[in-house]
Formats: sequence, structure tokens, C-alpha cells
Amino acid sequence: MKVKEKSKNLGTRFGGISPSVLRELSGVYQPFVKAIKEIISNSYDADAKNVYLNFADNFKHLSIEDDGHGMNPLEFIKEYIRIGKSSTKSDFTKLGRPRIGGKGIGFLAPARYCQSLEVVTKRSGRINSYFQIDSINQTVIQSSDYLLEHLGDLSVLKYLTIDKVTDEYDNTVETEINGLVVKIKQPLTRLKIWYNFDSSSVELKATINFDRLFSLDSAKSLEDIENFCEVSFKEVNANEKSMSYTKIRLTNIKDFVQNELQKRGKKGARNIESYSGIDQFLWSLSRIIPINSNVHKNIPSELSEFIKEEIDGVDKGYVLNVFYNLGDITFSAPLERQIIQPSEKLSMEFDKDIIKKIDLTEDLYEIKGFLIGQSSTIFPAESRGILIRVKGVAIGEPTFFDLDKKLTGSSKVALSQISGEINILKGTNAIEDINPGREGFYKESKIYNYLKEYLIGEEVDRLRGPLKDVIDSIILRSEINASINNFKKKYEGQRAAIREAAMIIGEMAINNPDIEARFFKEKKSYEMTLSPAIQYKAEGKLASYEVNVVEDIKDDYKIDNGNKRILLNKNADIWKRNINIRGINFEINYKKAKNSNLFCEVNSKAKKIYVNWEHPLRSSMGDNTYIKHCLATVASDLPQENLITYIKLVTKKV
Repeated sequence: MKVKEKSKNLGTRFGGISPSVLRELSGVYQPFVKAIKEIISNSYDADAKNVYLNFADNFKHLSIEDDGHGMNPLEFIKEYIRIGKSSTKSDFTKLGRPRIGGKGIGFLAPARYCQSLEVVTKRSGRINSYFQIDSINQTVIQSSDYLLEHLGDLSVLKYLTIDKVTDEYDNTVETEINGLVVKIKQPLTRLKIWYNFDSSSVELKATINFDRLFSLDSAKSLEDIENFCEVSFKEVNANEKSMSYTKIRLTNIKDFVQNELQKRGKKGARNIESYSGIDQFLWSLSRIIPINSNVHKNIPSELSEFIKEEIDGVDKGYVLNVFYNLGDITFSAPLERQIIQPSEKLSMEFDKDIIKKIDLTEDLYEIKGFLIGQSSTIFPAESRGILIRVKGVAIGEPTFFDLDKKLTGSSKVALSQISGEINILKGTNAIEDINPGREGFYKESKIYNYLKEYLIGEEVDRLRGPLKDVIDSIILRSEINASINNFKKKYEGQRAAIREAAMIIGEMAINNPDIEARFFKEKKSYEMTLSPAIQYKAEGKLASYEVNVVEDIKDDYKIDNGNKRILLNKNADIWKRNINIRGINFEINYKKAKNSNLFCEVNSKAKKIYVNWEHPLRSSMGDNTYIKHCLATVASDLPQENLITYIKLVTKKV
């Protein structure tokens, strides 16, 4: 970039806060990745579309560049480096993003992690704004004293014009304006001086020396310190006036940070804490900044769309593209936020008991989120819990609202199988609700307590809400999965009994064809034709689940926990009740025929075999033996009507 350079750097002062207080404030951004999050949050509020992170010299330096609207000299001096002076702006940026905002200490975020911070920034275009003066006792005001405090070079003010002056009630005050000098007729309690500033031609470069700051005597006030932040201006060429950007460079990153980033990972690591240092950094960063999510293929498409559109705000311009490189020539693909990767394919229909979509929109609040549970423990462990985000930026670590400290037994175990995200888009105040460094919410935060009550209720011993529902569903699923094997074994046994009987009947019929012929005898009437059929039924822990026979599933069965159903594949052999006699398929129907003395009867025309499932002999023999007994009765042509005495002797108890 060709520039006209000024002859010297210009010292500036700020703050009026002792170095010891600044040291304490800089400690709220821990670890290193959260300091970088804060810088990227500023890029987001500046409507940047792209941010580039570039580590150099084996993690000794880090540059962070964005294509946002940048800062003009007035914004940098009066807002960026002034403690607690985060400007009061609208809740949304020009692109319509919900503004993250801050507490006015963001420039201190990297203070503990590097020797110095270099900022190069430029803002194209004009701004119309004002500065306020309270309790003024003079009638001649030199605006430059208030616009660029303590800076000796006022050359950038040639791009600024004073428009008007208003009083504390915003009434226009009669004034005489001569360049930057304003004359009023009489002193006022409060006035606003409105100006128009075109900073298109000016690039600002500032170096903040953190080592110098932390070496100062604690008794000193920064109002009395010269050259703490060195500022210089450059005038850009005409073809560069339309450009806006901010470039931040962390120089001489501390050794302990470099060592962490250079740390090697463990092979086959399941948890992030065992990844390499740089991979831990990138994974953690992706989780806490407003970027696009990496939605796993096992998450239902309906929820995937909700995450992209409502939580990420892809179509609304909320998403930031963050690229990085580690000294290579080219940058990576944009970072993506890592969310839960369910161990099984989930469905909004079948798994609605463990999938909860959160959509709370009221006059004061707008909250979007989701909870997902699964049947196994979630890995990596860092994905467990509910990550609360405010306008896309994570607040603290994933949480269960202290339930992990209060629950016991299976309920506590279930927490390791739950993950979720909640993005609060409207209703928070950075000062009143959120701790410094965005490490958590204040206990008295109204929106935090509103969200907590919604998710788990007010009392631990009387939990309610979506999180409680997911916990209960995971426990129930565990019990159901333990019981389903008994259900399956029951019907496998019945199917095996039918197959064995068919095989034996076929073998015996080779020498005695009458055995098969008896299945084709016709009768004038059938006792059990009109008797109700016995449906497939779940018992024990599965008793509350309805059993349906369907054709549109691939496996033998599917558990629909969302609707408390067991779906049986009609075409799966395990559920079939049929027997093949002489190549003819007979369907076996279990019947409720309690008042009949028959075990079974064959309707040869309908190709059906009716089995009396309420016959007392069944409970004595057991299901599988009873089925074989019924088929043997037909094959042997036993006179069932004459076996009443036999049945009583076998089944009656004294």
C-alpha cells in the first residue's frame, strides 16, 4: 500500500485506571482461545464477512484480519482503547446482525498472552455523530481538544466539519462555527457538538505495549502515562479510499501459550483434551464464535434446517467465515462449529422423545436452540451439556444448570448422553447479565433464570421441562432396550417351534401321506372362525408400547420411542405365523377362544389354522411346546373333543 507517512508516532493516554486494575481486568479472558474469541466478536459487530487467522514463526505471532467496516481515528481513540467506553449503539448492525456488544475491555483480551498488540484499521465513508460536553463554563470551545485527546497531530481533522450544536433537550443552539472552533453566547449545563467525518483517506496504526503496562507502578493512573499506546496516521491513495478493514497482530506471544499450541496429541484420542494443542485451540474456537455449524448426517433434516436458519442465521447474514493457516501459503476452508454427532441416525418422528427443538419468541426474548439425547455416552466429552450462546458467542462452558452435582444414579448417567445448544438472540444486556470475559451469567440475570426455569423447572426435587423429559426418555430407552431381547426371543421361539413341526410333519409324511392329508379335511363349520385374533403384544417394561406390523422398514423390527411403538417388519421371517404343508402355505391365527375345548382347527378352504391361545393347556406347556402340540394334534387326527379328562388332569391344580 502506498501511503503518505507522518514523521513520528503520537502518544495517547486513556482510561484513568491504575495498572493493577487493568491487570485484573485482563485476567478475565482465560484461556488464550477466549481472548481470540473476543477479537473475532469485534469483527462480527463490524459486519465482517471474512476473518483470517495466521500463525507465524511457530506460534510466536498471530495476525487476525477482517473485511469489516473498520474504525476511524475517533472511534479507536474514544471507544476502542478506553475502558468501559464501549459505545452505545443499536441492537443490530447495518447488516442486521444482532450486535454482540461488550463491556469496553475487549482490547485487554490478549494482554496476558503477548508482548504487544498492533492494530491497523481504516474505515471508508462518512459518519455523522456527536460528542457531549457536561458542565461547560466557557463560550469558546476548541473541538479538537475533545475529538483527539492528547494527540499532538490533528491533521486527520481536516476531514471533519462541525455541523451544529444542541442543548441537553436536543434543541439547536445559536452558535458561530469557525472550522473546529465553536462559539456560543452563554455557558450551558450540557451540550452536544455534531460533526461529519469522512475517514476514507486515513489509515490508523496503533501499538499497545502490554509489557510496559504491566510493569508500571500500581499507584499510577493511565491518564498520566504518555506513549502507552503509540498512534500514527497514513493517508492512502485514491484507489484505496473505498477499502475498510482491521488488522490485528499479537507479537511475541508468551512462551506458555506457544508451548500449549505446540503440544502433540494422543493417537486415537476420543476427548478434545487429548488432541494436539493447535487442534484443541481450533476445536474450542469453532465452538464459541458465530460461525457456520457442522451438522452431522445423523441429525434429522428438519432439525438441521432449524439449526442453520434459526440458530446460525445463515440466510440472515449472521455467519462469519473464519479461515486460518499455520504458516502455509494458503488458508484453510472456513472453520465450522462442532456440535453433537449422534451415534445413530435420528428421526423427528421416531426420536421426538430425545430431540427437543427450543423456540421461545416473546416481546422481551428471542431464544432458539435444541437438545439431543442418545442411547450411548457422548464423545468427545466436551460436547456434553448445553452450550449457551448470546448472539452466536458462547457464554462459559456447556452446562446442566448444576444438575450434574445434584442428580444421582441413572439420572446422572443420562446427562453424559445429552448435548445441546441455545442461542439467545434478544433479551440480554452485556453489563447486567454476563460476567466479564463472558465466563457465565450473573445469578440474578433475568433471562438466565427464565431459561433455567423453562428447561428444568424451579426445584431440583420436582424437575420438569424439556431437559427433564430427555433425561426420563434416556432412562426409559435403556430399560426398553434391555427388555426388547426377551420380546424378540419369545417370538423367535414360536417361529422355531412352527418350523420344527413343519419339518417333522414333512419327513413323516414321506412314509405316511395321511399325516399331511389331515390338514386338508373340510368341516361344515368352524368354532374359532369368529373368535377375536390375538395381536402381537409387548409385556413387562414394554407393556406401554403398542405393537404394529408394517411393511416399510428394513430390519426385523424398529422401536419408535417417540410414539411408544414397536414396529414389526411384516416380511421378516421371525414374525411370520405360517406353515407349509404339501407346498401350500397355511396361515396360523392365534385366537381368543376361552370357551372352546379345541386346541386348534384347520380351515382348509381359507388355508388357515386356528390355535386356541386361551386354552388352559398352553399355560401348562408353555407357548412353544403348545404350538407343536396343536400341530401334532391335527397331524395325528386326535379327537380333541374326547380329551377333556386328559386336559383336566394335566392342568388342574389341587
